[in-house]
Amino acid sequence: MAFIIFLLLMITSSGAAWYITRKEKRSFRSWTSEQLLHLRLKKGWFHANEDPHQFLTQQGVVNEKPYIMPAPLKLLGVIERKVIADLDCVVLQERSGTTNLRILYLHGGAYVEQPILPHWLFLDRINNVCRAIITVPLYPKAPVHTFEETTDRLLELYRKMLEGSKARNIVIMGDSAGGGLALVLSQQIALSNLPIPKATILISPWLDITLRNADIDALETKDPMLDRRHLQIMGQAWAGNGDPNHWMVSPINGPLVGLPPLSLFIGTHELFLADARKLLLLCKRNGVKIDYQEYPKMNHDFPLFPIPEAWKALKHIVEIIKGY
Repeated sequence: MAFIIFLLLMITSSGAAWYITRKEKRSFRSWTSEQLLHLRLKKGWFHANEDPHQFLTQQGVVNEKPYIMPAPLKLLGVIERKVIADLDCVVLQERSGTTNLRILYLHGGAYVEQPILPHWLFLDRINNVCRAIITVPLYPKAPVHTFEETTDRLLELYRKMLEGSKARNIVIMGDSAGGGLALVLSQQIALSNLPIPKATILISPWLDITLRNADIDALETKDPMLDRRHLQIMGQAWAGNGDPNHWMVSPINGPLVGLPPLSLFIGTHELFLADARKLLLLCKRNGVKIDYQEYPKMNHDFPLFPIPEAWKALKHIVEIIKGY
């Protein structure tokens, strides 16, 4: 009897997966992930009922404490902590050795959170193929710190990387807030007349901290992760007393000439889609090379998720890094 019940459950679940895949035109796993995100008590990095100002105060305390790497990562590769350009950095590499590829990865977290386990697992998946040396700066976070303390240090970090590597072997990459920061850094490099990196890869980038794009209105009900009001408050904390429209916090307003080749990965079920499409249009108008990848019905930061669509995006990202 137990076997029959198990068999019926397997048939039912397989049938449901087949139906949803056909109906939704995406993987069953991605659909399930979205439903779970919708059901969470938490929305995005923030609790839906949590006072954002109280949250910022709490993060100000948490972020000033030493960051502790998730324990499982010790099994994945060689991990070092280094201070480079006055930044606390985590440096990752494979035990089997490295190539001449270097990745500067800027993690997301609305400028107020440290990297979480999915960031490290994502980077490990990349390095299983690329065998690069990946540098992840744990840059200063809002509300105690603002963009002014971070951007100059990141530019200096890039200079340090150039001392040991050629620009054509360096890739700058970031997700969410880190994606916005990766574009800011690329703009700084261009303005400083430094050798430009091989590529800049933006994953679900936060390109305008004001989130004032009117097209975002229609996306709010589709996005199960991000809360517009909370993000605007976090963004203002990152800007400090500065202008939230300044390109060093909202890089969509910044210079596009002289940038490295850009690649952008975005889902249609996230708030940041509106500004990603705007950046695509601006790049076309300014003759800037951009490899724009828009994935239907994918959520924010989907390449970090354990879903088939993420594997497809990961394969493309690896091809960019390796230069196929």
